[in-house]
Amino acid sequence: MLRRLYDRMLELAGRPAAPLWLATVAFIDGAFFTVPPELMQLPMSIARPRHALRYAALGTIASAAGAVIAYYIGAFLFERVGVPILEVTGRTAEFEEFGRAVAGNALLWPLAFLVAPMPAAIAAGSVHLGLLGALTASVIGRGGRFLVVALLLKYYGRAAQGYIERHFHSVAIAVAGLLAVFVVVRYAL
Repeated sequence: MLRRLYDRMLELAGRPAAPLWLATVAFIDGAFFTVPPELMQLPMSIARPRHALRYAALGTIASAAGAVIAYYIGAFLFERVGVPILEVTGRTAEFEEFGRAVAGNALLWPLAFLVAPMPAAIAAGSVHLGLLGALTASVIGRGGRFLVVALLLKYYGRAAQGYIERHFHSVAIAVAGLLAVFVVVRYAL
């Protein structure tokens, strides 16, 4: 079953509409809901290693566009929407601590865009980081993720595909473990 899913993902990744789907997922990840766009970027870059850097640039631009929307949500709708959600989920103190920790330290914002359990651009808007600062952090944090994946797959994509095909079950277990860790870090911590 997993093998058929893998083969299907590679087939879909080679289609002309795949970049549009990557941009859509990256935009959603940057704006509203944390969905790892690398799940699309990986098979696309394996299917077409020559285009890996192009996919990274596309993901970065779409994610940054989503961050602009999220920033304005945080800046103008946070009191009406964000605060009640934090109160219901019991995360008000955690969010206030997060705001104090990163508001005065520009070096932590790219890290926040990389691993924050909430859309970091909404947080940036709510603590009034500034749109330019939020965009810069988004491009460094999320763009860095896209770039690392792209470089690895541009140079090792064909070898990775061969390795995956030879050791499919071990790789599937490792990927499932990494996804579980991602979900725990992103949503449970």
